[in-house]
Amino acid sequence: MQTSVVPAIPDSRVRALLSAQSGVVASAQLASLGISGSDLRRWLREGALVRLRRGAFVEGGVWHHSRQDERYRLTVMSVMRSRSTEDTASHHSALALHGLPLWHVDRALVVLAADVAETTTWNGLRLMRLRALVAPTRFLGLPLLDVADAVVTTASVSYEGGLVAADAATHSEACTTEDLHEAAERLLGGLRGRRRVRSMLADVDPLCESPGESRTRIILRALDVPVRSQAEIRDRLGDVVARVDFLVGERCVIEFDGAVKYGGAEGREALVREKLREDRLRELGYIVIRLTWDDLTRPQVLLARIRVALSMRD
Repeated sequence: MQTSVVPAIPDSRVRALLSAQSGVVASAQLASLGISGSDLRRWLREGALVRLRRGAFVEGGVWHHSRQDERYRLTVMSVMRSRSTEDTASHHSALALHGLPLWHVDRALVVLAADVAETTTWNGLRLMRLRALVAPTRFLGLPLLDVADAVVTTASVSYEGGLVAADAATHSEACTTEDLHEAAERLLGGLRGRRRVRSMLADVDPLCESPGESRTRIILRALDVPVRSQAEIRDRLGDVVARVDFLVGERCVIEFDGAVKYGGAEGREALVREKLREDRLRELGYIVIRLTWDDLTRPQVLLARIRVALSMRD
C-alpha cells in the first residue's frame, strides 16, 4: 500500500509561521502576509492546509500524522488564532494545551472563557463568561487556565475527565493536590457540577501512572472493590519483588496493560521480563489479573474474575 504524500506550503514565510505556531495559522495572519485567496484555496484543495473552522487552518502534513488528542489540541490552537480577542482556553481545551490526557470530554467542542454576558455555544465553540479566574498562563502566546484551574473546570462537567487529568497532573507534578483544592475553593462558587468536583478531589491519586490505571481505579471503586495503588510486593526476606498497579486484599494483583509495547527486539525482551516477574509473584502465592482496555468495558466480568481470585485465597 502506497502512502500518499502531503504537499508542503511553497511560501517560506507561511512555513516559518506554521513552524512557530505548531502547525496552525489563521486567515488574518495569511492575509497580513499578502497571501491571496486563490493561493489559499489551492493549498486547501491540494491538502497542504486543512480548514478546521472558518478562518482557522492547520498544516496538512501535521494534521495527517496527528492522533485524536493532538488533533483536538491543534483545533483549539487554530480556533484561538482565528479570533481577534484575548479569549482564554478553559476546561478540557486548556487540558489539551497543557498536554494532559483527555478522557470522557467533548473533542468536538472548543471551550474558551471570554468577556461575554452569558454562555453561548455555536459551531463547535463555547464561550463562557469570565469568572473569578487568576491571570492566565500562556502557551505559544495563547492564554489558558493554569493546570489546577483547567482540571477543576473540567471536573465540573465530567468527573472521569477531571479525575484522569488530575491523576496525570499530580503524578507528573504539574500541580499538587493542594493546588487543586485551592482552585476548587476559588472557582466553585461560579461553577455548576460542584458535587462532581468534590468527588474528583476525594478520589485523586498521584500514584496512578496512566489514564488506563485511573480508569481501572474508577471502575474498581464503582464496584466497591478496595484497592491499593502502586503496592510494593516483597518476598519473605523483605526484598522488593515488584511494584504492582493495584493490590486487592492480600494476594490479588491487578495490572493494567493498555499499551502496545511488545513489538520488536526490545518488546520481546520486555515481554520476557514481564513473564518472569509474574512467575515470581505467583511463586509467592499471588494471583495476577491482567487487564486491557476491552476488559474495562465489561465491569461485571472483571468483578467476577476478582471474586474468583479472592475466593481462591480463602
